Amino acid sequence: MIITIGREFGSCGHIVGRELAKKLGIKYYDKESLAKEAKKTDKYEELRDFYEEQPVNSLLYVIATDSRSQGQRKVPFEFIRNLAEKEDCVIVGRCGNFILKDHPDMTSVFIHAPKEYRIDKTAIDRKISTEKAKKLVEKEDKAREGFHIYYADEKWNEVDGYQLTIDSSMISIDDAVDLIIDFINKKNNRMN
Repeated sequence: MIITIGREFGSCGHIVGRELAKKLGIKYYDKESLAKEAKKTDKYEELRDFYEEQPVNSLLYVIATDSRSQGQRKVPFEFIRNLAEKEDCVIVGRCGNFILKDHPDMTSVFIHAPKEYRIDKTAIDRKISTEKAKKLVEKEDKAREGFHIYYADEKWNEVDGYQLTIDSSMISIDDAVDLIIDFINKKNNRMN
């Protein structure tokens, strides 16, 4: 069982992912834990940009890249596919829905919330002003969009790229986790 979670900044997608992995008793991977795993391999230097988001902080960079970056994209894809083959896991971010779209046991989820909700939540959680929170939400969403366009060559928050979308402003973290598990069970029953 592989579950990928894409998310808007401030929507609690990483918390949903961590709690989901805990409840299912499976491995949890996010940017930091994937980077840690990558450091154990001899391919880390080739994977560094994928974990540090350095090359894609602007859409201008994405537009300026050419075909030589194709090989740069293949290495992290292979790394994540290999991890997914080894064990059941939840993967948050890193274009997991795109990289693993052909995996037969993958469920893709996108966690979102209205922008104002995410700004307010970010301001409270980080103890910063609403103005700073707004800038942070916009900056992080733009970075995620650029990252997804660069690596997946598709729009990041398009619903067609996900099997399930959840508005985290409408339900609790625990309810979101239960909803995902219920969705997976119903999906599996339908396919059997």
